[in-house]
Amino acid sequence: MKNIPSWILWSGVPWLIGSASAKVIFKADFETGDLSQWNTSGTRNASSRNVEVVTDIVQEGKYAGKFTIHEDDVFNAQQLRVQVGGPRITVEEGSDTYMSFYLYMAEPPKDRDNFFYWEGAPPPKYDNVMTWWVQPKEGGGTLIKYGTGNLGRNGTHWEADFTTGKWHQLAMHIHWSEDETKGNTRLWFDGVLALDKKLETKGPESVYFCQPGIHRSPHTSSVDTIYFDNFILADTLEEVLKEAPKP
Repeated sequence: MKNIPSWILWSGVPWLIGSASAKVIFKADFETGDLSQWNTSGTRNASSRNVEVVTDIVQEGKYAGKFTIHEDDVFNAQQLRVQVGGPRITVEEGSDTYMSFYLYMAEPPKDRDNFFYWEGAPPPKYDNVMTWWVQPKEGGGTLIKYGTGNLGRNGTHWEADFTTGKWHQLAMHIHWSEDETKGNTRLWFDGVLALDKKLETKGPESVYFCQPGIHRSPHTSSVDTIYFDNFILADTLEEVLKEAPKP
């Protein structure tokens, strides 16, 4: 099976896999009422004050995840983190990954909040090979951005206005390659194709992982909250886009 998260293979959670022909590789919608759909490896500062399963702001179903970061949510001397361990995937030169999820902010962020990334292991040569984040917009409002390299240091390739008080779907098709003329990222924002660009999308590693939540570097004193719902990783684009919002 292509791009099956390695932790699923030993997790002993059969409903995640289904059968060899299953389209959905990983799904986390918080409908268990807890964080049991997530991998314990990679979870940081997931105490009840940081990560809650809530019922008041939900994209679909009964539950969603609420992630709040504070100035003392320390990971190390350079980073603050509040996150859960997402799936690990096997990546080969020329392979493809399809994933989507929903996010919501009730208020604009007070600082830059990295909320999703892909990182290679082991060992990471480039650290995060790509990152998505939200940040305050000059003059008011919020921007959502995508960049490659460690925390986007190789360039910001997409940005858009992010409306608070509304759920947004972010979907991706990553064609993995160390060659910037062969790798490609396609992004859909609320069901609309927002980026289709050739990029260097991977380093030399063969396993990549994601850790949804809020990651900051360096330390800041502001408190921000992001809600997540309905993560899906699949082996076809149609599977991750089938419930996309109407433009």
